[in-house]
Amino acid sequence: MKRIGFVESNRAGSGFAALRAARALGLHVTFFSSGLERYHATPGGTEVLEDCVDEYVSCATHELEPLLAAVKAVDARQPLDALLSVAEYEVVPTAEAARQLGLPGPDPAAIRLARTKAGQRRRWAEHGVPGPAFRVVTTIADAVRAAGEVGWPCVVKAVDETSGAHVVRCTTPGEVVAAVAAIRAEPVNRRGQTRAAEVLVEECLAGFEVSVEVLAGAGGVRVLGVTDKVVGGRNRFVELGHSFPTALPDDVRRELEAAAVAATTAVGFDLGIAHVELKYTAAGPKLVEINPRPGGARITELMDRAFGRSTMELLIRQYLGEPVAELPVPAAGAAIRYLTAEPGVVENVSGLEIAAAVPGVCEAVVSVGPGERVHPLRVNEDRFGHVLVTAAGPYLAARLAEAAAQQIVVATRRD
Repeated sequence: MKRIGFVESNRAGSGFAALRAARALGLHVTFFSSGLERYHATPGGTEVLEDCVDEYVSCATHELEPLLAAVKAVDARQPLDALLSVAEYEVVPTAEAARQLGLPGPDPAAIRLARTKAGQRRRWAEHGVPGPAFRVVTTIADAVRAAGEVGWPCVVKAVDETSGAHVVRCTTPGEVVAAVAAIRAEPVNRRGQTRAAEVLVEECLAGFEVSVEVLAGAGGVRVLGVTDKVVGGRNRFVELGHSFPTALPDDVRRELEAAAVAATTAVGFDLGIAHVELKYTAAGPKLVEINPRPGGARITELMDRAFGRSTMELLIRQYLGEPVAELPVPAAGAAIRYLTAEPGVVENVSGLEIAAAVPGVCEAVVSVGPGERVHPLRVNEDRFGHVLVTAAGPYLAARLAEAAAQQIVVATRRD
């Protein structure tokens, strides 16, 4: 039996799917984690851990030295065949640990570069990959000056977060000051890693957003597909929906794919699945960011439903040294729409049964009830439910998901 180690897990799609895929492949699974509480608090998390994990190892996974010590101890007992992470904050130490053990894995330098939004921007500028005008700053005064240089509105970003955390569209110097101050007020990121000193100030791109899911390997970077996205949250960038594969015209899709491949190649990402976000503007595709791990927010599940097979199985087979000769081709469409409501205390939830009866609906879920609170949309975690649909094609899946989501009403009151 082959043995695989996972370092933490994405809780919104690809992580749990990867654990299930490893179990389906008959692998022995060791799960390295700094604590299981957040997985048990996630719907389905307890079941996944119980059904798919053979061995749990407690260690500080967000830093290399304690993770490496734990991995070496496991490997000394019975050698691991693969070590990987599909969790954003742990991909760097995992790649470095795999390299030190001589296990297959992406270039740690590339992963380190791809994990900082400032580093991505610099590399793309060097290679002529299209992106927004940007400045990298370390002080509030420099941030205000940079905003004037890139133009209003601008976007202020922490360089080391994910899920929309500390990404704000700013229209005035005061908003820039507040956004940078909020980043500076947190000395560590959401996984307890020391906050980077740099802050990104960049042009606010006008255009629709997509993500391109790519697979890198010995043969270069190949495209698994393009995901259509719905983004909202006023001056935030909260993901409110996805559809796979894209319903865009072929010529636009090819432009987006080419830009994503160029961006992935430029940072040196050389093994595994990456999630590349772009906007299609009047000047063509421009990069938003590359994430050196599979897409979250159930995107990999949409891919699985469209392909009729597990994309996480492809990833795991890669890490086990098996070449992926042919990429899967979509045979259907899948879409998800996330639920939102006015901030406040929930008074009533209605329409779930109606939504569930819409053709193609696989899931209709609301995670809040009367007396619980709906938060303002600032990050992806502020969503509180979803509908997920499959259909003959992506456009139909998207329209059905929108129709189903409209049936669900979460009434709130301000307190």
